[in-house]
Amino acid sequence: MSVSMVGLWAQNNMADLGKNHISLDPIQPFFGTAQIQYERPILKRVSLSLSMGYKFSSGIFDVANTTFERFETDEFNLTGIKLIPEIRWYTQKSHPGLTGFYVGTYFRYQDRSGNISGNYTSLERQVSRILIEADLDTSNIGIEIGYKLELKNGFFLDFIIAGPGLSFNNLELREIEPVPEAFYNDLNETLRDLGIIDLLDPDFRINGNQRTYFPMLAFRYGFKIGFAF
Repeated sequence: MSVSMVGLWAQNNMADLGKNHISLDPIQPFFGTAQIQYERPILKRVSLSLSMGYKFSSGIFDVANTTFERFETDEFNLTGIKLIPEIRWYTQKSHPGLTGFYVGTYFRYQDRSGNISGNYTSLERQVSRILIEADLDTSNIGIEIGYKLELKNGFFLDFIIAGPGLSFNNLELREIEPVPEAFYNDLNETLRDLGIIDLLDPDFRINGNQRTYFPMLAFRYGFKIGFAF
């Protein structure tokens, strides 16, 4: 009898979790991004959410003042917005509201821009100043599985276990100052040596003053800390 009462109390206590879920990603700032998510049920155990973020720096992947082969960077930082709408289905009937295991689908849009500047030294030891404006637009769609763990007093942890998808990217480079063709040759050769071009297209090439399109595999994972009311 007492065990049944404790179980009933726990179930009722969990049911008090509110319908408005707001969460923050504590890891993203290390990668130069601040992000917040709002989630609300639209059907029983089905929710719709929107994450909004802003990339303010390269974070721990800052490559300013770094030398790549014959290119030494002064500035290499793309900033911009990120929007992620999601639909989730919480699969466990034993968990009330928006808690427990879930599966879902997401769409992610990112628009980033910034300057790339530095000095390029050719094989002939001729130094050229590099100053380029860069725009990178990315759209990707994917599926996800995760688990939302209810804590005390309305708090919760939201774990995205896996979120594979496909991204569609548009990169545009605009030369503020004329850039030698050898710079792009070396850039594409470096990407080829890293195996990146083989993942995209053997004929893939980045050039200045034009838009380059390339698809890539995408993956989403992480966790958030949130509060429901």
